[in-house]
Amino acid sequence: MFTRPTLLIILSTVGILILSLFAVMAQDDGYARELLRGRDLLRQRNYEEALKSFKRANEMREKKSAECYNWMCETYLAMGVYKNVVEAADKVIEFAGDDKQLLLKAYYNKGFAQQTLAERKDAKKLQAAEAAFRQALTMEGAAPRIHYYLGVTLLQLNRDPEGIAEINEYIKLQPTATNLNEARKMVENPRRARENYAPDFSFTSSRGEHIVLEELRGKVVVLDFWATWCPPCVESVPSIRNLHKKFSKEPSFVLLGISADSEDDVWREFTTQHKMIWPQYRDLDRRLQRAFRISAFPTYIVIDQEGIVRFQSEGFGWDSRDLNNAIQKQVKLVVRSTSGG
Repeated sequence: MFTRPTLLIILSTVGILILSLFAVMAQDDGYARELLRGRDLLRQRNYEEALKSFKRANEMREKKSAECYNWMCETYLAMGVYKNVVEAADKVIEFAGDDKQLLLKAYYNKGFAQQTLAERKDAKKLQAAEAAFRQALTMEGAAPRIHYYLGVTLLQLNRDPEGIAEINEYIKLQPTATNLNEARKMVENPRRARENYAPDFSFTSSRGEHIVLEELRGKVVVLDFWATWCPPCVESVPSIRNLHKKFSKEPSFVLLGISADSEDDVWREFTTQHKMIWPQYRDLDRRLQRAFRISAFPTYIVIDQEGIVRFQSEGFGWDSRDLNNAIQKQVKLVVRSTSGG
C-alpha cells in the first residue's frame, strides 16, 4: 500500500507526464498543419507565404528539420533564387541523417543551383556542382537526368570527354527523353554547353513562309517579340522599320517578328497598316516566348551566324542604337568570315 504523500507524488508525476505528452502531441499537430499549409501554398505559387509556413514549422523543430529545409529548397527553386537553394540544401544535408531520399534531393538541388549560379563560366561553382551531382549519383534511386546535368557541368569545365560520356549515359538510360535532340547536339558540339545557343525553332509566317532556325545558319537573325497591345512595342515600330530598311540589303540579315497577340485580325491589320514587311508570326501558344524565356515586351534578340545569342534588350526604354550596333557588329563578322578576311 502507498502512503498518501507517496500516492500524491505518483499522481503528480503522472499528471506532469500526461501534460507533457499532450504538449508534444499538440506541437506535432501544429508542425504537421504548418507543413501541409506550406505545401498547399507552394502548389498555389504563393511562395512568400509558403516559406513563412515552412519556417514556422522549422521553428517547432528548433530549426533542425531536414523536411522543412527540403520544402524551403523546393520553394526557392520555384522562385529562381539559387543562392538560397544552396543554403537550404546544405541544411538538409546537415540534418537529414540517414534519410537517403532527402539527401538525394538535396545533392541534386544543390548541384543544379550551383551550375545555374556559375553561368557557364565560374569554375569554383561548377566544381561545387560537379561534387554535388557525383554525390547524388552514388545514392540509390538517382535519376538519369543527373548524368545529363553532370555532363553539362563537365563540358562547361572544358572536360569534354568526361562530359560527353555522362551525356551518352543519359541518352542510353532515357532514350525517349524530351530533350534528347538537345543532348545529342551537345555531344556533337560541346560548345553548346559553354555558349548561349538559341533554342531551335520553326514556324510558318503570316505569308506562308516556313522559317527554320537551323536553316538560317550563316545569317544574323534578329527576333522582335512584340504585341499590338504593348504601347512601347507600337512606339518602336518606326525604329524597327528603319533598321529593316537599313540592313535588308545585307544578304546575311534576317528580321523575324514574333507577336503575342491573341486576335488574328487585329495583328494582321496592324502589320499591314504599318508596313511590317518582314516575316511575321503570331505565337498564340507562347511556344517561342517560353523557349526564349520572354518576360517583357518588346524584347529584341540578335543571334549570330553560328546560332549563338549575342544581344538581348527587353522592356520599356530600349535604345535602338544598341540594337543597331549589335546587328552591325555581327553582319560585319559574317562579311569578314565569308570574304576570308
